[in-house]
Amino acid sequence: MDRNHATKKTIKNNIRKAIQIFIEKDKKLLMQVNVHEVAISHRIAVYLEHLFPNLDIDCEYNKHYDGSSKQSDGAKIRPDIIIHHREYLNAVAIFEIKKAGPNSQLGKSDIKKLKKAQKNLRYKIGVYIGVLKRNVYIVWISDGKELEREIL
Repeated sequence: MDRNHATKKTIKNNIRKAIQIFIEKDKKLLMQVNVHEVAISHRIAVYLEHLFPNLDIDCEYNKHYDGSSKQSDGAKIRPDIIIHHREYLNAVAIFEIKKAGPNSQLGKSDIKKLKKAQKNLRYKIGVYIGVLKRNVYIVWISDGKELEREIL
């Protein structure tokens, strides 16, 4: 995938594929043993690496391309996963992952934070992933606004 010209549609399709692979290979066992969200984020990031081979996939990454760890308003951010290029501004996707649905207090809080970060840090897309035993919820964000919700 070209580092600079990935469309939102292509980005969403690849992210959706990574989540579907996670569901098929890992979700049942990881939810049975009640792993921490970081373990879930890591597994999804592994699958993202194969779908975005020319970009960097980082978990808990707390630096912007210029070395700062703050948004333009001074708020600190440490997203669960980001798809980007570390050496220059090519902010593709920013993720928050919770073991909670999007309508829960935790979900609402992360979605609000994600809307702000996606817009301020100029990521093409923001992605909230809520992993529950029965379903995985995706909330897609662009221009600081919710685009749509999906259940996988």
